[in-house]
Amino acid sequence: MSTPARSTDPAVLTRTLTSAVRALAADDGEGFGRAGAALAAFDADAARTVLGRVLRGALEELHPDGLDADDLRAVVQRCARSAPAWFTPLDPHLLVLALTGALGEHPEVAEVPRAPHEAVLRHAVLLVADLVAATGRPLARHLEAALAEVRRAETVEMP
Repeated sequence: MSTPARSTDPAVLTRTLTSAVRALAADDGEGFGRAGAALAAFDADAARTVLGRVLRGALEELHPDGLDADDLRAVVQRCARSAPAWFTPLDPHLLVLALTGALGEHPEVAEVPRAPHEAVLRHAVLLVADLVAATGRPLARHLEAALAEVRRAETVEMP
């Protein structure tokens, strides 16, 4: 018996991520839980790629002259402080993991906390909500830019 294919439809990912961010804004833990589960059911590589591009784009917009360790620490601290009280699985290490992954940095395997894919995605959504809000631009614009970059990257021929 084969496992069912996971969705890679950008429209589904857009709706799911938008639902998760809206649930955070509405302080709706149950809605966030449903959206997080739906996001975890999405194709893992596609979800990580798009979330990473949204995060990277927002960071570049907020820090056009580049990022340093203090900037990244401030992002993690602000996001952790703004996380809703009902998000009890908050783990700053997972925020760092999601953030560094979005920047293309991957720590040594021994340094990576063991966490389910869904937990890392939920922490990435917390970062997306925080950083997108800080830019003052709607999430839809960030998603459009991220998806356009994914499409562009897919059309570039590899040598």
